[in-house]
Amino acid sequence: MAAEISNQNTYRIQVIDRLLDILDSFTFENREMSLTEVAKKTGLNKTTAKRILSNLTRRKYLQQDPITKKYRLGLRLFELGGVVFSSFSVSKVADYWMDRLREVTGATVLLGEMMEDQLVYINKKEGNQMIRISSEIGWRRPLNYGMLGMVLLAYQDPGYVERILAQYPLMPYTPNSITDKETFFFRLDQIRKQNYVVEVGEAVIGVVGIAAPIRDFSKNVIAALGIALPIGKGLTEEKIKSYVEMLKKACEDISLKIGYKE
Repeated sequence: MAAEISNQNTYRIQVIDRLLDILDSFTFENREMSLTEVAKKTGLNKTTAKRILSNLTRRKYLQQDPITKKYRLGLRLFELGGVVFSSFSVSKVADYWMDRLREVTGATVLLGEMMEDQLVYINKKEGNQMIRISSEIGWRRPLNYGMLGMVLLAYQDPGYVERILAQYPLMPYTPNSITDKETFFFRLDQIRKQNYVVEVGEAVIGVVGIAAPIRDFSKNVIAALGIALPIGKGLTEEKIKSYVEMLKKACEDISLKIGYKE
C-alpha cells in the first residue's frame, strides 16, 4: 500500500485517497455513474476503479443497479449521515432542556453518547451545588461507568454488553459500585423496563445520578441525559421522583425534536 508523508507531517495513503475520490465524484448532478464514467471523473484506470467500486459495493457504501450496472451511493452512507446528524443535532437541541434542568434542580447536567465502545461526554452544564463532577466535554470513560454509561448499555445486545465487560471489567469506583456481572445485567434490565436509572453514590461518593435515554428517528437510543446531585437532607424521595419525571420528559422532548416518533 503506497503512502507518503506530507509537509504537515500527516500520512496520505494512496488507496484511501482513491476511494474517497470515487465517493466525492458522486454529486446531485452525477447520482449514478458507470465504471467508465467513474474512471474518467477520478482519473483512475478501469482496473483500479473497478476493484475499489467492488469493495465499496460489498460494504454497502455503494449500490450497483443489476440492469444498468451503474453505481450510486449506498445505504451505509445514509446510516452514517444519520449518526452525524444525530450527534450534532442532539447536543444543540438538548442545550435548552439542559439549561432548564439546571435552573430547576441546581444539578450538574450531563449529556453522553456511545463512541468507539466508550462513553463520551458531548455537553455539560455545571450546577450550583457544592459538588464538581470531573467529566468534561470530550472526556471518555468505559461504557459501564455511571448513570450515562448504564443507560447507553441497557439498550444494546447482551453479546455486545458481554464484550464490553470483558474489555472493561466492572470496577469499584466507590463502595457502592456494582462489580458483580449478574447484578449489573439485572440493573440494565431494570433500566430498559422503566426507561431511567437512579444510582446513589455508585460512580461518585455522595452523589445521586439520574439518567434517561434519548432516541432518534430510527427509534434507537443514541444518547443519555443525566443530572448529578449531592446526597443531603433536602434530596427527599419525593423530590427524586419529581426529578425523574422531569428528566424523562426532557428526554422525550429532545427525542421528538430530532425525529423520534412513537
